[in-house]
Amino acid sequence: MHIPAIAILARGHHKLARKSVSLPIAIILGALLCPPLQAGEVGDNAKSNAISIPQADIPWMSGGIGEEARDEMRKAAASYNVHIVFSNRQGSYLADIPFAVAGRDGRQIISGVSEGPLLYIKLPPGAYRISAQIDGAWLHRRIQAGTTRQPLRMVFVSRGE
Repeated sequence: MHIPAIAILARGHHKLARKSVSLPIAIILGALLCPPLQAGEVGDNAKSNAISIPQADIPWMSGGIGEEARDEMRKAAASYNVHIVFSNRQGSYLADIPFAVAGRDGRQIISGVSEGPLLYIKLPPGAYRISAQIDGAWLHRRIQAGTTRQPLRMVFVSRGE
């Protein structure tokens, strides 16, 4: 779950890392210095919910494995304007899904791995491309975030069995 921290470190300090230490050492150092992910004092399943690190420009939360975890996610849902669910064709939830969000200009603004079937993102108003890697293939959706008071809801469905 340290992927967002590593991505931010690699993106924000890559020139410094090349001049003073090797990139692998800089990544390990960054992972050790980043604060731990926050989780509520609830059951083990709910503790697997993950939120973006405090330094992230775009807040996001993922998880929802188990009933307690889904309840915790639902309690926080109002703070996020994009709600994504990952599932297969039969409706079973999927977890550990890599995702990315790019702005209108095509530049990636966040990426990570959704720990569970629910991914909530708080995006500023604007046009975005949301991508998720399911069954080894990247699926893409274009969205317009922040145009209504209701969150934008979307589902990424596995094309495989």
